[in-house]
Amino acid sequence: MNSMDAVNFQSLNMVREELVATIEQSARHLENFVTAQDDGESLQACIDGIQQIVGILRLIQFRGACQLAEELLATANDIVPGGTGKQYERRLEVVSNVFFVMARYLEYVQQTERKVPVLLIPWINSLRKLRGEPAYPESHFFNFNISTVVPPEVEKLSVDSANFKSTLRRIRQMYQVGLLGYIRERNTKNSIALMRRALIRLHKIAGSAKSLSSLWWLGNVALEVFISEKMEVIESRKLLLGRIDRVIKQVQDVGESAFDAAPPKSLIKELVYLIMLSGADTEKTKRVRQASGVTSFPYTDKSLASERDGLNGPSAHTVSSLAKVLQSEISNTKKVLENATQTATQEIDDLAGFTQTLKNIAEILAVVGLNSASGTLKEEIKRVEKWGDDDGVTPAELTQVANTLLFIESTVSSLDKAGLADTQSFEITQEARNDAVASSELAIAQKIVVEECEAGISLTKRALNSFSDSYDTGHIRNIAKTLNTVRGGMIMLKKDRAANILKKCSVFVEEVLLDKEPPAAIKELLETFADVVISIEYYLDSATSTLQMDENVLKIAEEGLEALGHAVNE
Repeated sequence: MNSMDAVNFQSLNMVREELVATIEQSARHLENFVTAQDDGESLQACIDGIQQIVGILRLIQFRGACQLAEELLATANDIVPGGTGKQYERRLEVVSNVFFVMARYLEYVQQTERKVPVLLIPWINSLRKLRGEPAYPESHFFNFNISTVVPPEVEKLSVDSANFKSTLRRIRQMYQVGLLGYIRERNTKNSIALMRRALIRLHKIAGSAKSLSSLWWLGNVALEVFISEKMEVIESRKLLLGRIDRVIKQVQDVGESAFDAAPPKSLIKELVYLIMLSGADTEKTKRVRQASGVTSFPYTDKSLASERDGLNGPSAHTVSSLAKVLQSEISNTKKVLENATQTATQEIDDLAGFTQTLKNIAEILAVVGLNSASGTLKEEIKRVEKWGDDDGVTPAELTQVANTLLFIESTVSSLDKAGLADTQSFEITQEARNDAVASSELAIAQKIVVEECEAGISLTKRALNSFSDSYDTGHIRNIAKTLNTVRGGMIMLKKDRAANILKKCSVFVEEVLLDKEPPAAIKELLETFADVVISIEYYLDSATSTLQMDENVLKIAEEGLEALGHAVNE
């Protein structure tokens, strides 16, 4: 355990009752003020209470909770009696919610016996945003000294001075298209792939010796673990990736000399933090850990996400109470099923009452955050309701309901033992179900065409990779034909712009890459052509259930072809 996470229970126990009482009392004063917004006395009593909370938290050295209370005090001081408007109402709402979170965090600390102030960052930033203050990064509460993170050697890619700015503009545009997709949380995997491609290109152009190369490499590693560890897409990470875009813009504006500039320390720190937070164990992440001097990390992104959700759910006391109610209800329904199996007709005497009990259980499961278990039981209830219309109930049907109840009973038992911090850990992902719904909405014929086109692009990428290693044209002899096949698919789907790009790609392969005497700058040409192919891959993957695709990425492909001397409009 990190020393900063340790809890001084002696200090906490001395002040806990007074602290919780002050939080609850301040929250009631705020409620009184909200009810009658010209009640300045209630507002002042609320502010006085927050000042007392700040003092207590400083005394027991609860850094994260204390900072949350300080931000709460600053925000509450901006509230004036008689205010109106959405911003004013939002301020009151956030302040009210923070009281709830603060009390829950103290409960969490006692339960887990550790402080994790990073859980409070979203709430601290919500308060700061209301006052127009800059948001704190996720690494705000994590202290470590960053030595120079030296990226691995990479083969430098030469770019003519005359073409430098146009090349950087294309690379930045590629990064921005990926960034926009990530911000909108659309096609996240391929959006990240586009950003990674842009950072890899920047690393190759700069070479490993340049100061900014550590930023390009760390950004690439961070994006890699975003995907491999399925890290959450949250506001602070969107802002972080936006800051990298601003550094790329500086290089684009200033020129190649900008590669010598030192990367922003805060940006490097945040990237290192996220890489370690991922929990990934690869050669790249080991290199980062060695450079930062932090060999172990107290938590991962997955554990933080679960615990953060726990702060927003019902309290540990509520969860425990509801768990006991659930166990009692489930025990009663199991007895009903057991009695039914012992009758000759296999019937349930009070089917309506039995069904209502199942519905009550499903509702309580939803209250404690077990939405998937609740949904499973609701599906079972639909089948049970039909038993009254049938000639009888089979033993297999009774067994199926019994098995469902056993599963739910086991989940509830684990929930009661786990309490607050792990409430969300029993949530079953809906990703597969959502994917199935999306797939069903896409016409089968169109879906097959898109999949075949994606396979063609994947085949093209593999062939180009093999060709770049040896320049043996045998590897790419058939890709012009493959690209034309993909082009045919685009024509079938009435994606004429993409079809025209693919036509030029095929021509470039035949006239340049398959030429008996390839140009001297073949390496640079291949890199640019790879940008074009990856852009098409992203375009295909962006297809929605209605075949809407991200047309913005095609501009990258068109500009890449223009740089290769094969402009689409020619």
